[in-house]
Amino acid sequence: MSKELHSPTSSFAMEIASIPGGEDIRKCIQCGICSATCSVASVVDKYRPRKLIQKILIGERNEVLKDDLPWLCMMCRTCEDRCQEGASPVDIFHVVRQLAVKEGYIPDAFKQATKTVLLDGWMLEDAYSDFIEEDRENLNLDTNLEWNEEFTRRLMSKYFKGVI
Repeated sequence: MSKELHSPTSSFAMEIASIPGGEDIRKCIQCGICSATCSVASVVDKYRPRKLIQKILIGERNEVLKDDLPWLCMMCRTCEDRCQEGASPVDIFHVVRQLAVKEGYIPDAFKQATKTVLLDGWMLEDAYSDFIEEDRENLNLDTNLEWNEEFTRRLMSKYFKGVI
């Protein structure tokens, strides 16, 4: 027997629910288990998944999309495992991030991380080291990764044009 879903009344919650992955917003009863079990919330005082979902439910669209908080979710799915209603805040926040990206709201830290990975191929600039080169050589892999520049250029123009 499936649980009865809630019908959010805000247009933002309905928008989230209409996007694959966001339909779980209709399962949330605001119990707070997600916040209580979140590893990020345990170290970042202002990050509370329950409050973020509450803002979605009451229709705080611009505030949520412009906020850095949806980007802090580590996608560990602990909240999902613990939720007695079967909701997935992870999937909901993924949808929020998709909408935020479409509207150009990406926190500077994530823009910079994306630029670094796309330009350098690594999270940290100049992280490709002699050790990695040696490992690639031992595995008979190409140690010259300049081929990645053309791939990165195409990727940037297709997915990130005007975004970062």
